[in-house]
Amino acid sequence: MSREAVLAAAQKRFAQDGYDRTTLRAIARDAHVDPSMVLYLFGSKEQLFRDSLSQVLDPQVLVAALAGSGDDEPDIGTRMVRAYLGIWEAPESAAAMRAMLASATSNPDALDAFRGFLRTYVLTAVSGVLGGDEQARLRATLAASSLVGTAMLRYLVGVPPLSELPSEDVVRLVAPTVTRYLTADAAELGLPDL
Repeated sequence: MSREAVLAAAQKRFAQDGYDRTTLRAIARDAHVDPSMVLYLFGSKEQLFRDSLSQVLDPQVLVAALAGSGDDEPDIGTRMVRAYLGIWEAPESAAAMRAMLASATSNPDALDAFRGFLRTYVLTAVSGVLGGDEQARLRATLAASSLVGTAMLRYLVGVPPLSELPSEDVVRLVAPTVTRYLTADAAELGLPDL
């Protein structure tokens, strides 16, 4: 119970105040636990930030989009982009996603936590569906570069016209690149031998 309460409090606090202004003491107060309990459960603010990210951006949502099911959209890129934008646009996760990406661009500790989260949780899960080898990891990273870049310009920086397009237009425009990164022949992509 304490772990879930701390994660919920951390997610809200990071979304509200960003990484720099969020303190473990404030999170503990919000979760109604002693500050030493936060350190005991998570070890550091950076680890708590990383674990909070996994509550907002559940890698299994992307894995499910990648794997698809019988009645899903047949194009893998369309499924991935739609699922990813859905996380950014959902009322329960939008503010946290913006705050966490903004924190990762402005604080070295938050950047390390974000990088670790992407590498440990997201890229490992996604590349596992693609075969799990180093080329699969590179493919997942290339797809992530399109997704994170789109989110940065659309939701964080708010650059028109990308920020003003309907979501389905963004899906239609970005999906072919994501599909290519995930499915194109290695030689066509120019992937190095890893």
